[in-house]
Amino acid sequence: MNKNTSESRAFSISQFCSAYGFSRAAFYNLAKAGKAPATLNIGRRRLITKAAAEAWEKAMTSASA
Repeated sequence: MNKNTSESRAFSISQFCSAYGFSRAAFYNLAKAGKAPATLNIGRRRLITKAAAEAWEKAMTSASA
């Protein structure tokens, strides 16, 4: 995947947190509670696909409703 493309298919943990407006610590707290989006491990990198982020957002929205 080319980093220079305008539309990436996955977020790094930092990019995901920035996009959703919370800290990495908050992400890891969600992960510890089993409420973080699914991640994809590629080598040492841990990524969150756009599809996983959207599914997580939908689940979190419906859980708070």
